[in-house]
Amino acid sequence: MSRSTRATGRSLHVPVVDISRWEMGSARHRASITAHVDAAAGGTGFVQILGHGIPDPIAGGLSQAVDTFFAQEAEAKRAVGAPAAWIDRGYRSGPDGRPGPESFTVGTQAVDHRDLALPSARYPENVWPTGLPRFRHQVMAWFEAARNLARRLTRVFAVTLDLPEGFFHTYTGHSLDVLRMESAPASGPRTDAGILTIRWAAPVPGVQILDGGGRWCDVAAEPGALLVNVGDLLARWTNDRWVSAAHRVVPPTDGLGAPVRHRSAAFFHDGDFDALVTTLPTCVDERNPGRYAPVTVAGYLAERRGRDLTGPLGSA
Repeated sequence: MSRSTRATGRSLHVPVVDISRWEMGSARHRASITAHVDAAAGGTGFVQILGHGIPDPIAGGLSQAVDTFFAQEAEAKRAVGAPAAWIDRGYRSGPDGRPGPESFTVGTQAVDHRDLALPSARYPENVWPTGLPRFRHQVMAWFEAARNLARRLTRVFAVTLDLPEGFFHTYTGHSLDVLRMESAPASGPRTDAGILTIRWAAPVPGVQILDGGGRWCDVAAEPGALLVNVGDLLARWTNDRWVSAAHRVVPPTDGLGAPVRHRSAAFFHDGDFDALVTTLPTCVDERNPGRYAPVTVAGYLAERRGRDLTGPLGSA
């Protein structure tokens, strides 16, 4: 059920957990899954998920969409640039238009929940290229599949934390979900702001995790697995029982140190903007009193952005 994988070079064991039988498994089987998830989330804050249920054609479609989009001429990509610096949508490139990491971002829109009158500043509209007829469908197919997986994982997390299985669904009905696709990604050390992050990547190492000894360690994805990590809000909910670990993305190289073409996508599941995050009673006792005051998701994201101006509001 759970095993570990070791990347090349300086590496960190990241547990691999198969959740394929979560819904239909026995109580003993589910207990084994939650034990391994708890150990991973409380250890490195990362876990590799097998049995995630995202079909190969959907993953292949995302890969094709990423390749097709970033292969375009610069002018075509800039035509779907972010409408404003603070809006986390559309295309972005290196500082001042210089060559560098590129990204394209989509997310939950206010129009996706017309009955709720959500603020468009928090749920802006997506922008789409006009010359790539399959791109939108391919991207949104993976977005929906990742969102379904996120909701499935939060059910596993709730049971792991001795909560009703649907506990987190109360806080994620109109979650601030964002999918960021990247070509030649690179980022400095950071944690993710929300509940959880689901990462897809081409089979080239790039993500590094800061271990307990202050060393950056490579993580190579288990074939077929998705890399999932705990975000700040989930760590806060659990009173730091679970870890929102510092990580970074480094440009991968081959054995001779030459740059290797790389692409990836990260799905950030941040929760409803108006959800109130309060320390879970199952994570507080006399020896471990509550550390955090209640905060809304939007309030925390604003606070986080005030400390870290590396990305727009709502990004992780």
